[in-house]
Amino acid sequence: MSSRRTHSKSRHGCSQCKSAHIKCDLAQPTCGKCMRTGKSCQFPNLVNGRLPNIPPTLSRNGSQGSSSLLSTVPPPNETAIAPSVLYPSEVGIVAWDDLELLHHYLTVTSTTLASRNDLRQMWQIQIPKMALKQKLLMHSLLGVTALHIASSRPESQSSYIERAIRHHSIALREYSCQLHSMTRENSASLFVCATLIVIFALNLAISRPHEEPMGPMDEILGIFTLLRGVPFVLGETWSWIQQSEVEPMFRGREVDDTIILADDIADSVALLEERNQLSSNECSEADTYARAIQELKVYFKLLSSKDLDRDHGMVLSWPISVGREYIALLSSRQQMALVILAHYAVILHEIRDTWWAIGWGRKLIQEVCQVVDIEWKSLIEWPMAKIIIRR
Repeated sequence: MSSRRTHSKSRHGCSQCKSAHIKCDLAQPTCGKCMRTGKSCQFPNLVNGRLPNIPPTLSRNGSQGSSSLLSTVPPPNETAIAPSVLYPSEVGIVAWDDLELLHHYLTVTSTTLASRNDLRQMWQIQIPKMALKQKLLMHSLLGVTALHIASSRPESQSSYIERAIRHHSIALREYSCQLHSMTRENSASLFVCATLIVIFALNLAISRPHEEPMGPMDEILGIFTLLRGVPFVLGETWSWIQQSEVEPMFRGREVDDTIILADDIADSVALLEERNQLSSNECSEADTYARAIQELKVYFKLLSSKDLDRDHGMVLSWPISVGREYIALLSSRQQMALVILAHYAVILHEIRDTWWAIGWGRKLIQEVCQVVDIEWKSLIEWPMAKIIIRR
């Protein structure tokens, strides 16, 4: 008489496997079956020291009830997570699939965040050390890494985007809380986290698979607003940050005044300056635009430098330097602000081989071309030629 094969039956599987009457491998926060099928994995109870699934607090388009990823950073007294939910970093347990993300960050993603050797070393060695002490930074690293993997694995893109958003939402919650209690110890981590939030937002706007994406200008305005807020929010801790482990991020920003812009760049910028003098209705607007144009010159000179190890992250500094007045004018779709943005699109296009900025210059110039009035079209001929025609 043949003996009946015995098997162990788990009563602690996820809800999805239970409803399908299949065995769950209990991998958390997402079991293997749900990972393969792209389902939202939910564990009803915390059993034997294991964690319940961490629910994503942001919808696939990046927010709760809003289409912008950056528009709903929850205030510290309004957590978007149920109090009963525990996170790996809060109970000292590392999820198995997070080890995959951490390994990929250390060996691959960290090398893509900078081209200069000192910056690469900082991202690969110093930043992970900081993240071991600051969980918001660890979640930011894991979120960006999951997006990086998603960008190169189309067959499993959706599952990695889900994991990216899950980590990103936790980082946003912690970021919001710690902004109100900044110290010398956490200021550098907050600054790096803000940088990673911007990188995350830039890439997610390109890669997320939803039906009604925001326009590139609305997306970039949200990112500009976040960038502008970083020095303001960090305030008096700015000097601490510049003297911390992330000091390399502030090197190499000096402009070589001996650099002469190429004729095509100089001619296009001169047209901007001329139109600004002729068309601005108020002196304050003319000054705002003049400042933005001057900063364009600075970044065109930086890009014209023969230094092959230039810092790609420097392109994120332009929105900080132009002033909130310019961003307000851009938000109201003022024509002068739009043609200046078209020239910034050229700067973004220069780093088009960077995975987190791929396609941004092209997307921006295409939308600007659609909304600029016909009498202003001549001012975007050069950006169009640089991005669309020559590529």
